[in-house]
Amino acid sequence: MSKITISVGLKDFDITLDEDFAKFFEEDFRSTFGEKTNIDTKDLLYAYVQKCYDEYLNKKEYKKMLEKLEKF
Repeated sequence: MSKITISVGLKDFDITLDEDFAKFFEEDFRSTFGEKTNIDTKDLLYAYVQKCYDEYLNKKEYKKMLEKLEKF
């Protein structure tokens, strides 16, 4: 397990994640927010909306793939 601290709106939040996921999370967090030490609430909300949109597109693509596979 790995403990990660994220600062949002000048408040620190500690989260504990599995080692493999923690590495992925840290890389993704860095690619989203850069090297910021404190994330604005607005930036966090925008990032969440973007991740939801990415998931939406992924699910649409998965559904198309599944429909193609079911035809075989």
